[in-house]
Amino acid sequence: MRSDKLLAAVTLVVGVLAFAVVLAYHRIVDGDLWARLAVGAHVWRTGSLMRHDVFAFTPTLPEWIDHEWGAGVMFFGLLNAFGPVSLMLLKIVTGCAAILLCLFTARRNRTGWPTLLLLAIPCAVAVLPGYVTVVRSHALTYLFFALTLLCLEAMRDGRRWPAFVITPLMLVWANVHGGFVVGLIAIVVYAALVRTRTMLVTLLAAIAVTCINPYGLHYWTYLVPAWLHPRADITEWSSMPILGGDPYFGFRILFLIAIVVIAAEWKQRTALGLTILALTAIAAWLHRRHAPFFGLAALVYLGPYAERWCRRVPSVAVLAIHGVLVAFVVVRFLPQASLEPAVPASFYPVGAVATLDRAGIKGNLAVPFRWGSYASWRLAPRIKVSMDGRYEETYPDATFEMNRAFFHRIGVDWDRLLREYRVDFIILELRTTQLSPPDLREHGYEVIRADDTSVLLARSEFAPVLRTAAARLPSTPFDQLDPRLAARWLP
Repeated sequence: MRSDKLLAAVTLVVGVLAFAVVLAYHRIVDGDLWARLAVGAHVWRTGSLMRHDVFAFTPTLPEWIDHEWGAGVMFFGLLNAFGPVSLMLLKIVTGCAAILLCLFTARRNRTGWPTLLLLAIPCAVAVLPGYVTVVRSHALTYLFFALTLLCLEAMRDGRRWPAFVITPLMLVWANVHGGFVVGLIAIVVYAALVRTRTMLVTLLAAIAVTCINPYGLHYWTYLVPAWLHPRADITEWSSMPILGGDPYFGFRILFLIAIVVIAAEWKQRTALGLTILALTAIAAWLHRRHAPFFGLAALVYLGPYAERWCRRVPSVAVLAIHGVLVAFVVVRFLPQASLEPAVPASFYPVGAVATLDRAGIKGNLAVPFRWGSYASWRLAPRIKVSMDGRYEETYPDATFEMNRAFFHRIGVDWDRLLREYRVDFIILELRTTQLSPPDLREHGYEVIRADDTSVLLARSEFAPVLRTAAARLPSTPFDQLDPRLAARWLP
């Protein structure tokens, strides 16, 4: 028995280290992080939130309600104090902590360590898509979701201390990411099925504290439509395909495992576990970005169904399986793993934006949806953008559709952006947009520079100064995550 516990401890450490290496391998900065850093910088430097957009030249909403403002404050604070490495460390710590919390929550139902450590492998793969870039606000949501499940399971066992954890947790969660709604749904499920006074009071308190935010009750009037907003053109918000060579293969494998073991061990069913598993699975099939919730939930609730299948596996065999996994991770991921975030020219228009930056000119930039926040972080306030990843936070649907129609050359009115607004510069994304430089030459734009990722075009009057700037770009890339960049546009 003692040796089994030691083997389980060693296996757990080995597995966590392997997961940490995989997280360190995925280090490209997400397009949304730039906007989060901008918000955080404004709060740190001015002590207030931006209530109106300052980055776009196209129509925006009358009020900017940012459901991730707290995450931005955290991200910029870490960046400013400890540098870019701190953002990678935050991702790795939150990712590993979420897995560990779910493991220890599952132990409350007396599921054996061999079962949990085997189950942790497909669960971690299902969770991984939430961490394939440098830290996003979602990383905090996954951590808080795991902590909420731990508290709810403890409350189900009659403990009262979690009630004093869930309420402040929900207060923080509501101010760092809109995903707190998932936590509320979990509490509603427990309150409906456990039916204790403590659980009901906790639910009411959790709902109440979500109104303690910079926007008050108005936060909910934004949040509900935002959750229901269709985003068919954004891949991570689209439905989960049944088959596909995408990062969500782990979810499909785990879902199949769940169906098989639950069907085989139906007598072990519990309403709580099945309800949470069903809700998180449905959420993932509807919107693939929710797959990590199912991965975490499966680690908590699937153990009793898999116990009969896995408990006969010796602890040493479980360690051996994790050892093989570690060997694969060392060969496949470790050589490219790093704690330094990456802003590769193959993923971002690094050269195009650097050219505009070096030229020091003012104007309006038409830019694809996923590159807008990056351009704003580097170029504001001299250059304003047509669109960025804040989407429904800041822009009406009409602005998004106008920008999309322009870059994908949709309809006879595709050039409306050029006709109704002064557009001085354009950056084309070669991999996704249907618009091409010849389409724009007849509108008075010239190609300034091009690479395998993007093409920078500009009005003829800007061409000479931009070509000079492009020719003088330094060979060493500029520090993309320099927190001092925010000083350019801060009041």
